[in-house]
Order: sequence, then C-alpha cells, then structure tokens
Amino acid sequence: MKISPISIEFRKSRGYATLAGVAAIALALISMLTFSLLSNMNSFDTQVRAQMKQDYSQKEDAILTALLHIVPNKAIGAMKSGSATNAENYTWESIFEEALTVANAEQAADSSMLASLGLSNAISANTGDTQFESVSELVESPGAPYDGSRKLVNGGNWYEYRMLFQPNMYPFIPAPLMCSYSDYQLDQSYPIVSLNKKYLYNYQSYNSIYHKGLLVNSDSYPLYNQLIYPDVKFGYRRPGEKFVAKRNWWTFTLTFGKGDQARTGMPPVRKTYVLSLYEVPSQVPLSASALMQVGQFADGTDWENVSLDGGIYADAIETQGSVSLSKGSISARKSMSLSTTTSVDGNTVANDFDEMGKRENRALASDTDFYDASVGGNVGKVAFLPLNPGYNFLKRSPDGAASQRISPTGWKDYTRGANQAKMRLDILEMTALDTQIPIKVRLYYQTTSNTVAQIDYTRGDNWPSDLEVGGDIFPFQTDVLESQRNALVLHMDRLPAFLASSVPSAAGINVNNSIYVSPLSSEPTVEAPSNPSLDSDTCITLRGGRDLSPYGKGFSIVTDLRLYIGETLNSVATTPPANSGLPLGAEYYPPVSLFAPEKRFGESVNIQNPINLRGQLSTLKTSTSDTFNPMELKTANDTRIESDLLDAELVSIESPAELPPIYLMNWMLTVEEVHR
Repeated sequence: MKISPISIEFRKSRGYATLAGVAAIALALISMLTFSLLSNMNSFDTQVRAQMKQDYSQKEDAILTALLHIVPNKAIGAMKSGSATNAENYTWESIFEEALTVANAEQAADSSMLASLGLSNAISANTGDTQFESVSELVESPGAPYDGSRKLVNGGNWYEYRMLFQPNMYPFIPAPLMCSYSDYQLDQSYPIVSLNKKYLYNYQSYNSIYHKGLLVNSDSYPLYNQLIYPDVKFGYRRPGEKFVAKRNWWTFTLTFGKGDQARTGMPPVRKTYVLSLYEVPSQVPLSASALMQVGQFADGTDWENVSLDGGIYADAIETQGSVSLSKGSISARKSMSLSTTTSVDGNTVANDFDEMGKRENRALASDTDFYDASVGGNVGKVAFLPLNPGYNFLKRSPDGAASQRISPTGWKDYTRGANQAKMRLDILEMTALDTQIPIKVRLYYQTTSNTVAQIDYTRGDNWPSDLEVGGDIFPFQTDVLESQRNALVLHMDRLPAFLASSVPSAAGINVNNSIYVSPLSSEPTVEAPSNPSLDSDTCITLRGGRDLSPYGKGFSIVTDLRLYIGETLNSVATTPPANSGLPLGAEYYPPVSLFAPEKRFGESVNIQNPINLRGQLSTLKTSTSDTFNPMELKTANDTRIESDLLDAELVSIESPAELPPIYLMNWMLTVEEVHR
C-alpha cells in the first residue's frame, strides 16, 4: 500500500504536539511539587520559629518565677551577720545563676533525665538550646550606670539618673529611692533592703520622676509612703487601692538567642523587666502567720458586733459561720477553707474558687487581676512573704558588727520589735525571788544629740512611790492588781512631761516613741517570765492612756511580760497630721501598737464594762500547729470577753500617718515587663 507524503507529514505533527503537552504537564506538576515543597519548607520554618519563640517564652517564664523566690532569700541573707565573709553567694550574678539552674533555661531536656532514659549521646534537634559561659550573656542592665561600670541590673535609686531619664524607660519605672553612694554601689551588686533607703526629701524641688506614684509628701513620710496597690491577683489589698509601702526595684534585660543567631537564623529575643520588692508593714484588719479561724469563737458561737472594713490575710484561713467583708479580700499563703456563708463585697466565695476552670472564669469576668479570694501559690508573677520572727519579736538580740554583713541594716534590727524600740526599761532587781515586784530599773533613751543614754531608778533613792513626794510625776510605778498579780504600772499620761523635764538631755516623745520592757533574768532576784504567764510572774499594766494626743508620732510597747490594758486607751480623736493624705475632718487617733505574749483587757476580775476595739489584730504565732482566733480576747480573770460586751471595728491602715512606730513587716515581690 502506498502511503501519501501528506499523511506522513500529518502524523509527524501529531507526535510533536503530544510531546509538548507531556512536557507542559510535567512542568506544571514539577512547579506544583516545588511550590508544595517550598510551602512545606516555609511552614516548617515557621513552625520552627514559633517553637523556638515558645521555647524562649517558657524559659523566660521559668527564670522570672525562680527570681521571685530566690531574690528575697538572698536579700535576707545579705542582712544577716556573716554574709560579708561569703558575699559572692548573695550577688546578682549568683541569683541569676541559681535562676538558670532552677529554671533549667539552657537545655530543653535535663542531662540527668536523658541519662536515665539511655539517651546521653542523643543529638538534640532543639536549636534553641544554649550553653551560657556566664550569665552576662543572658542578663544585662538596660541603662548606663552612673559610674560607667556596667552591671547585671540597674538599682532603683537616685544615682541611676541616666536610666531614670531615658525616654524609653522613665514612663515605665517607679520613683527611685534615695541612698548613699556606698549603698548605691552595693545595690548594683546585691539585692539591698535597708532602712537607709528612703524616698527623696525636698518634695517640691525635684523632677516629678523622683516622686512618681507617691500619694503623700515624702518630706513627711520618707520611709514608707502611700502607694497604689499593683494589679496582681494576690489580694493583700485590692488593685488600685491605696496602701502603705516602700518599693525597692531593679531593672534588667534578658536576651535569648544572641549567641545562636547564625545557627538558628532567628534574631535574638530581648525583653526588659522591673523586679520590685515592696516592703509592706502589716495594715489589714486581721493577719497571721499561722492558721487563722474567722467568724466563730472557739466554743462554736458566732461572732457578734464585729465588723471587718478591709481584707484578711494568714498563712492558712478557715472561715466559720457567716463572714462578710465589705471591701478588701481573703488571701492566704498556703490554703483556705471557706464556709458556705462567706462573702466579699456582697458576692459569695465558695470553696472551689481556686479550682481549674473557676480561676479562668473569674479572670474572664474581671477587668483586673483582682481576686476576691487568693492563695499564694496560684497567683502568677507575685510572691508574698511575711517576716514574722514569732516570739523572738519580743526578745532583744544584737546583729553584731556592721562589717560582718553586706546590708547596712541587720536582719534582727529589721524584724524584731524589741530591737527597734527607742527606749528600753530593764528590770534589774525585785523585792525577792518569790516576790517579783520591781525595786530597781534602768531606762535607756534617745538624747537630743542623737545618742543613747541611761539612768537607774532605785526605790529608797531616786524612785519615789506614788505615795511619796515626787512620785506622782514618775511614769513607772508598781502595784498589786485585783487578781493579786504584781505589776509594773506604765502611766501613759505622765511619760511626755517626764521626758521633757525629768530625764537628763532626753529627746521628746516624738523621738522616744516606743519602749521595750523586760526583766533582766541574769540578775540574782529576777525570774525569767514564763509563757503562758505564771501568777508569780510580774506583769505590766497601762493606765492614763485615754488621751494620747501628745503622742504626735504614736507609741509602741514591746514586752515579754503579760500586758494588761488597765484603763481606756486612746479614745480621744485629734486632728490628722499634715500631708497625711487623710480626709479633712477625719477622726484620727495617734497610732498605738502593743506586742506581748499575752494581753488582758481590764484589771478587774469581774469586768462588766463593754470593750470597744478599733484597729487591727495580729499574732506572733508561726507554727503550722498554731491556731489564731483573733476575737478570743480575755479579761483579767483569764476568761473570754462575752460577745455582748465586745464591739470590734476592725479597719485597714490607709496612710503612713496611721502606722505605729513598731509593726510586723511583709515583703511582696512582683516582676513586670517594660514594653519600651
């Protein structure tokens, strides 16, 4: 059969067209595969970056949480005698090294865990793992220091003026504290908490950065001022409320991935933080470092005539019966057990308030971090630490030489009321071992030249009794109470004039505004007091304290003896001090604090007069086995004051003017990111 050339040419054309179509389809498939591969690679790269960012975020979170618990322990250690001999253990470098270790912030998987799984030689696919040669690769100060020597942190004090006025810093940082240059240098290297650090004087003369956030004049209140409670979940006070505190703070930056950028292809993640340590004097209506029972007496009867104007705080809290807080919150360090009729601001708080799901719902329902009830372990980036030394608060003990510690302030001077008292009355001699009536005492006091002087008073010599000539001006006398207890009487109405006219070179009552009274048991006729008190022990009773308006700075009494409130105490209101932040016309009572192992109301064994109590109640109990029922107040015959004779108005301290000379202290730590 003969084939036409035209036919042959036609078949060739069809063959070429088929080849081109196949090639086009192949190219399309290859393009699609390439696009898919690139998309998968980009997706994988995005996932890697997201995973690394999450890894950095988790490490950051773990480091910050660790700091909240490490910093207060290091600050306490720096205040104790002996810290100067191993100062390297308390530096910021050691703090961040510990935080890295606790947070395991260098490796995604701990080497010991890998070894236990037989994976010691495994190669990690986590490119975010980093080995730091020193913490300075991760941590640095965000501002240039005054002296040019860059450290890991900037301290929140007035010498850090370069940082204070950085445009990207000063909107986000609080008021700095005033300190000496040597204390500034310490603050760069250690977390220093000291009574020497204060808010700046000359309130009107300095730039507002030095007083930012202070609500009352720091000329009048340099040590503790009125601040705004931060927006944190732990409800010692409510966010936005005024509270009394001093804010120590330090700034630092964390930079993740700086040394790994070439390997990871990711830019470093750098963030700046303010770590704050608030010194918070005890100021809520009820507080304890033990289990506190609220709402009922020990015999199970309900509290009556007891109002709570503010929050309550304890190590552990148990509410019984009906407990209603008009404001404030319920907060505990460890645990909480609530009755079915416990409410805050009209809202019932149930026992399951802190369970998973409930917490999240509460957070969604609130426009702040405030919780009407909170437990310390579940409140995020905040730690609360009560500094209650227990009954050691009532015992004097020296801190040793300042050269033996890092901080200018010693730990015992900071936490023990007995050490803080401006005056001290030592009982040197009793009538006899079996008759503990003081016949010789020694008074230590502050002089007008800011020194400490002493003078002895002896019966039959220069200490006349009330019935002898000149005895009616002495604030210290002796008596036998109706209960047959031997007592040292402190006449509050006599003390201001006595200091002004009868004690050589003594400063006035605004300086000598606290006293520690204790028997010196090393002396032959003096017995050490027992706890609980024995009938044979001497005791103290307060008389003449109805009008304390001469006590402009208030007054505090610390003793290891049983204390009787023999007569009406501090019931005359006076004008609030200038710059106090208290409303004009407000009722103001000079602040008084009483610290003793036992307190008794009245001297009569058959008390019939009502007891009107206004202020705060706390305890020195610290044992996990201790229980504090704040309304178990007792009379001179050791029986509980009946509820129909008791009217208690428990209120919060709102101004530093309401702070007595001696008080229990708490620390609260927070850490916040500076979004600059």
